Amino acid sequence: MSLAAELTNLKTVGLVSGQQRPGLREFAEPLIAKLHEAEVEVLLDPNTAQSCPGGYEQRPREELVAQADMVIVMGGDGLLLRVARLAGPAQVPLLGVDLGSFGFLAAVQPAMVLDRVDQLLAGGYHIQQRLMLAVEVQRGAEVTSRFFGLNDAVISRVYPRWMTRLDTHVDGERVAVYPADGLIVATPTGSTAYNLSAGGPLVDPDLDCLILTPICPHTLYLRPLIVDDDSVVTVKVEQRYDEPVTVRLSVDGQEDVEVTSEDLVVIQKAPFKAQLVRLDQSSFFERLHTKLRWGLER
Repeated sequence: MSLAAELTNLKTVGLVSGQQRPGLREFAEPLIAKLHEAEVEVLLDPNTAQSCPGGYEQRPREELVAQADMVIVMGGDGLLLRVARLAGPAQVPLLGVDLGSFGFLAAVQPAMVLDRVDQLLAGGYHIQQRLMLAVEVQRGAEVTSRFFGLNDAVISRVYPRWMTRLDTHVDGERVAVYPADGLIVATPTGSTAYNLSAGGPLVDPDLDCLILTPICPHTLYLRPLIVDDDSVVTVKVEQRYDEPVTVRLSVDGQEDVEVTSEDLVVIQKAPFKAQLVRLDQSSFFERLHTKLRWGLER
């Protein structure tokens, strides 16, 4: 029986990369060869095609994600977050390969992927489902902006000299008016990102919840809050001296829009989850130890 006849789980694999990634070509070209040997169709995004000239099938990322059974993301965590916003609605699994500088989400080493191509194509992997956010900006009855995110939604001040006051409700009940530089609403996946830097808790990504962490709150009694994943969080910036105030909404640090005191920001879980592929059994705590040096003895 041929290799192609045995490995039937994946028919089309997409390859996505960042620009000018060191080691990209050395990893991608043998990977493409192994996939072609198994008669798997390979689709490349423009960045990968530029680094690996060879007449391979090229697609824009949106089209590539729509056609692939799995997408291999070759880069860092930022690229994985960007692709997750495309792949989440389509429920396409993502395998993050560490060609970046940190690699907490995109943690698989290139050599492991090349060694385990047969295992991957035969379905020898497991998928971690990660909660994603749906974020809307509403002005009256109109939705002016809509985003999805894997890590967080951040509402922060635009002008450094002005502290914001963020009127925050959960399921219609007022939680607090945060006098602060801003507010982070994070997923468990995003708990290791901006949330952690702002003093928020680390949360096991297998849990489903939302984390509210104020940024430099101007009070001693407002601290991070964890709420149920079915909660709907709404945030409205208070006016200053009866004048509209502008803040910035950022989703995963990549999608940005200005929000005023005339707007309402609505944050809740998305109707789908990100599908992250794992080739090994490394745990969340192992990655905390190896990447963040968390909990290790001095």
